[in-house]
Amino acid sequence: MHGGNLRKAQEVYGLTNFIDLSANINPFGPPRDVWDSLQKSLQEITSYPDPESIALRTALSQRLDQPMAEIMVGNGAGELIFTIVNALKPRKVAIPLPTFSEYERAARSIGAEVCYIPLGAEGWRKFQGSNPEDGPEGLDVSEFNRLWKGYLEGCELLFLCSPHNPTGSVLEAERFEQLLKLTRAIGCNILFDESFLDFLPDELRKSARTYLAGNKHLIVLYSLTKFYSLPGLRLGAAFASPAMLRQFEQYRDPWSVNVLAQNAGITALRDRKYGREVREKLQESRAYFYREFELCGFKHLRLLATAVNFSLLEILDSSTPELIRHLGSKGILVRNCRNFAGLQGNYLRVAIKDILAMQKLITELKAFYG
Repeated sequence: MHGGNLRKAQEVYGLTNFIDLSANINPFGPPRDVWDSLQKSLQEITSYPDPESIALRTALSQRLDQPMAEIMVGNGAGELIFTIVNALKPRKVAIPLPTFSEYERAARSIGAEVCYIPLGAEGWRKFQGSNPEDGPEGLDVSEFNRLWKGYLEGCELLFLCSPHNPTGSVLEAERFEQLLKLTRAIGCNILFDESFLDFLPDELRKSARTYLAGNKHLIVLYSLTKFYSLPGLRLGAAFASPAMLRQFEQYRDPWSVNVLAQNAGITALRDRKYGREVREKLQESRAYFYREFELCGFKHLRLLATAVNFSLLEILDSSTPELIRHLGSKGILVRNCRNFAGLQGNYLRVAIKDILAMQKLITELKAFYG
């Protein structure tokens, strides 16, 4: 269902080392001090972790300028999604497609009815703009509201994801503000997933957390797993009103965030230079990959450029299975998007890693297509 399954890749291809472009994880590793923090924290594994994660929540509060009373942490965004859905128990939810499969899995686990909102490969680009003569891309406010009211009729929870997975598109603030007003009026909660927010450049990195004060129906998810390169530890946070978080706490495993994860998160959040350095490196890799890809002039491939650490690659012929096998045999893993419901066509999701990894990918794409 997801990328990053190295055990399975080893079984399939008989290799031990891979360039893993199937999972959207920062390739440069966590901040250096995290390694020392983990080493020092080993002696703490003989005791239970702090069930309230006070020190970690304090670090999140200080770094993200958010009141501690509005912060809950969990074993990655995935655990928090299931916790929130189990607490709210919505009878009907709305999920834009394509998107992260755990939204629907969580909804189905409580027997909720699921309403789909078609985004397609363009993601949020489909709903941006303001010129009504441009069709769906230019919906005016009244038309936008009419369309979304149709999608949200009877829904008690709307899942949103920006930057969007798998398309990498970003929901504009104006459109989000319209959705906030609309959902507030009809009594529908929003679960807004910002797992990839930290990868955006400064000018695009605006968090939905800034809208929490006036919107008690808004819940914002944040992941430390992806940007801080901690997928093996699992660490995420949810931001919402204190009353809503108290409701969620009744459904949360109090021991889900272990001492290693808590201390690693605290240390990572203290590093103020790390984020800028990672974004600069990824920008270099992304620019290299996009430039080289365009220069190659592939006839059977189309790249959907983004501002984050992954992109969709559309396969315009029937070679998808063969291409995946070729890349895998050369030690390169990509994410086959065939099980992303609502994504018509043949797509691969490719993570942006260091320049050497992207060079290897370009080389093997050229080798495959001759």
